[in-house]
Amino acid sequence: MSSSLQCRSISKTFGGLKALQSVSVSVKPGQVVSIIGPNGAGKTTFFNCLSGIYKPEQGEILLDGICINGLAPHLICRRGLARTFQNIRLFGEMSSLENVQVAQFSHQKKNPLAILFHNPAHHRREEAFLDEALGLLEFVGLPDVANVWARNLPYGSQRRLEIARALASRPKVLLLDEPAAGMNPNEVGEMMALIHRIRDRGLGVILIEHHMKLVMEISDSIHVLDHGESIAEGTPSEVRSNPKVISAYLGQEAPN
Repeated sequence: MSSSLQCRSISKTFGGLKALQSVSVSVKPGQVVSIIGPNGAGKTTFFNCLSGIYKPEQGEILLDGICINGLAPHLICRRGLARTFQNIRLFGEMSSLENVQVAQFSHQKKNPLAILFHNPAHHRREEAFLDEALGLLEFVGLPDVANVWARNLPYGSQRRLEIARALASRPKVLLLDEPAAGMNPNEVGEMMALIHRIRDRGLGVILIEHHMKLVMEISDSIHVLDHGESIAEGTPSEVRSNPKVISAYLGQEAPN
């Protein structure tokens, strides 16, 4: 099976700072790849390059074999790559349902005449999108909050709503930037189960996360960054036993 997303030797500098140095990562459909490392290691910069916020100076980003370097973020999203952010970016004074529906816009073809004359085909499409949005709320575990303003949701629910909104863009690859940040143990368990369900849908997932238990239990492979460079990569067991990783990121004892 070919990779959904291939990142080859991505480099990004800011003035004299080398934020990324020849970082290569790939993810296949139905696979979870985690990126770990200390603050300032280049993890979010890497996501910003993938999603079109930054343009890498070197390297190539291929989505299903097509280069997406330099495309605007909304065009990259249309091609099948969506992301969440470390800091939640919901529309607080819109309902949960409306937050999800916003992300469906790129897939909707609006015909002014059909809307004006109440075309039955238009109504069927609108109903289909509504059913899809409600289904995504149920998928992430929020079936009863469709009409609740996003800002009134508990923190963990806001995290899941942001994922539902990203899924509404119908991605092939989903980038999750610290989805478990600030969560209690129960919420972390729910997030882990949700990522499993996303993977089971056949999406490729690239995950930035500091919660090592989640990373070790859910990842198919792990890449470790330090000062913009990849210092280790492999399966969780391989990374867990890597002396550099144990010393720099996981402590002297690997997590259970």
